[in-house]
Amino acid sequence: MFKHLNLVTLFALTTMGLSSPASANLILLTYGSGSATPTNIGSYNMTDFAFSGIEVGSTSGVNSPISGSLGFEDVSNNSMLLNRNTADNVSWWNNGESSNYDIFTTDEHLVTILLPENTFAFSFNVSADLEYTGNNAWITATETDGPGINSQHNFNVSKENTPGFGIYADNSNGNCSTLSSVTIEPDYWGVGNFSINQGSCTKVPEPSSLALLALGVIGLGFTHRKNKI
Repeated sequence: MFKHLNLVTLFALTTMGLSSPASANLILLTYGSGSATPTNIGSYNMTDFAFSGIEVGSTSGVNSPISGSLGFEDVSNNSMLLNRNTADNVSWWNNGESSNYDIFTTDEHLVTILLPENTFAFSFNVSADLEYTGNNAWITATETDGPGINSQHNFNVSKENTPGFGIYADNSNGNCSTLSSVTIEPDYWGVGNFSINQGSCTKVPEPSSLALLALGVIGLGFTHRKNKI
């Protein structure tokens, strides 16, 4: 169902001859127009944003169903307003959800979605009131610990195509990275049908740090023994 896109590279660090965990990274998944939003992204269970029931109205942010809120910024990193609409209220939105939900429309070319703290995974759909087909839009994503999706992923968006995207932090190597933001660049378009996973994790000390701690303990032991002699 998903397509995995190798947009980031894992790399290993070595310190004092000991391998430390590979850097955290973001993984981007895609699901096609007409497909329902997945219930999990990577290994994360997703929670849908609540449907507001408001057909039209401007907003600069949306409350997360878990904690905190997400916001919208323009190309100059200024807070911006998007029009809150509903998927059933526009003819050019098409995916596999059986119920209505919020979408956010704009005629701005670029919008950055600022995600709440401790976001491990985020999914959304994008559509546009456009006839054009081809790679006419792109997305990138940032994270708190790692390179993020540092090259633009180009995709097609139009009246006939409402693709879905899931982005998650791969922390399987023991790191604790979270998503910071997603930037989307189409034109005369909408983004919505959000779902999210948030939580917390404790970063495991790197082997190099453990080695330094062990050397310190050994040193204290020698000092203590010497003082007793």
